[in-house]
Amino acid sequence: MIPVACSRTPTAHWVRFLPKQAPGLTSLQGRSVLIVGVGREGRALADRLLTQGMTSALFALDGQDGDAARAWREDYADRIALSVVDPALEPIPERLANADIALLSPGIPKTGALYQAVAALGIPMSSGTAMFVADHANTMVGVTGSKGKSTTSALIHHLLVGSGVDAALAGNMGIPVWGIDPREFQVVELSSYQCSRLETSPSVVVLTALFPEHLDWHGSEQVYYHDKLHLVAGSPDHVIANGDDVTLKRELRKRYPDLAVTWVGHNEDWHLEADGSGGHWLNHGTTRIAHSSSLNLRGDHNLRNALMAIAAASVTGKLDGASVPGLLESFEPLAHRLEPISDPSGVVFVNDSLATNPQAARAALEAFPPDQVIVLIGGHDRGVDYSPLVSHIATNPPKGVIGLPGSGQKLVDLCTQALSAAHQLGSTQLAVAASMEQAVVMARSWARPGDYVVLSPGAPSFGYYRDYEERAQDFVTWITATKETGR
Repeated sequence: MIPVACSRTPTAHWVRFLPKQAPGLTSLQGRSVLIVGVGREGRALADRLLTQGMTSALFALDGQDGDAARAWREDYADRIALSVVDPALEPIPERLANADIALLSPGIPKTGALYQAVAALGIPMSSGTAMFVADHANTMVGVTGSKGKSTTSALIHHLLVGSGVDAALAGNMGIPVWGIDPREFQVVELSSYQCSRLETSPSVVVLTALFPEHLDWHGSEQVYYHDKLHLVAGSPDHVIANGDDVTLKRELRKRYPDLAVTWVGHNEDWHLEADGSGGHWLNHGTTRIAHSSSLNLRGDHNLRNALMAIAAASVTGKLDGASVPGLLESFEPLAHRLEPISDPSGVVFVNDSLATNPQAARAALEAFPPDQVIVLIGGHDRGVDYSPLVSHIATNPPKGVIGLPGSGQKLVDLCTQALSAAHQLGSTQLAVAASMEQAVVMARSWARPGDYVVLSPGAPSFGYYRDYEERAQDFVTWITATKETGR
């Protein structure tokens, strides 16, 4: 059993020796480098390479001449020339084709024309994240999952820092890994895109959930599973995983049958114990670590995320176990993840804009009493299976369902059919809104003090907003605008 109250001194199991050390940033000494993709990660990598001055030449390539390309030209001018190429219309310039290595950003899909064109050059391909992991694997906790990875990463970081550890938090949540200065420990959230290009594994890996996502990027469900779980291909020292996720358990065991895994779940050593009053104890073996009332997080899924975070922090040998309850209590929910917004009406609005898939929206609904929740769902329709969300709505009818522009109409139609089949159609108000303004006004008219109005779209924002943050801001704007009038 891994003790929760760990010493403050490093333990021997933290030191790892890779059978084959993957190339890190120092491997670029004297080489010409092509940065593919000029978004956040590409810029952070460029800044680090320019600062260290180790490369013989730097080039940049992107497939779109948009805001990111314009910002690159303004900020890097003559230091790193940018070429924007549509591979369907023109070849990659020869000076770029002769680079020693191409470092691809996460936004360059393997199924896309730009990736295929770079691959056809025959030069080695890697990524900035892969090189960061290679350089810092010994002191890194890597977190991935189809949902829950941001909250779990932030919790691990919070627990370590609260235990007196000099730890950095970076990765997929918007802080590029090469935008931080390495610390005693690095907690890094990794997307499936980033995992797919790794050449080694962090010493500690956390897997929060697994279900089909980003199929347009990966090409198929099985490729997505392969790429996501590639995070453990380098044989981490510790793997902490969600034992209640049937798909994760099946796919991990199928692909890595000899991998030692610490499972966190209802029937595992790390588990949740119902207290008989609606709450839960977070347990390790027979030890009660903390109570769910200590957390400012809603939903059983977040209790499990917290338990995985505790398990991951404990194996570093740095966690102050006695401080865990207080640290959980002081952890604030991340923006756009079941983030409560108070309102003078007594209705609680909840911003869960980052719920961009049906499973995440379902988890949000599970965190509230069904007869007190009105959910706003819909957005960009990627053709995914909505049944996890729709089936939950049919068996746990919420007070209201409001469809947002995009897939909102489709979702409301599916919910109507499912509720009717379950003989629950009269339990839920259903409507489709033409805008966020109309959705908020409608929700206000349905809600009563004590009710929850939850923006948990279950779909991305593409085509309607710049990103989930802009969608959330639109939600907040109309909550504020309708405070006094109620409309």
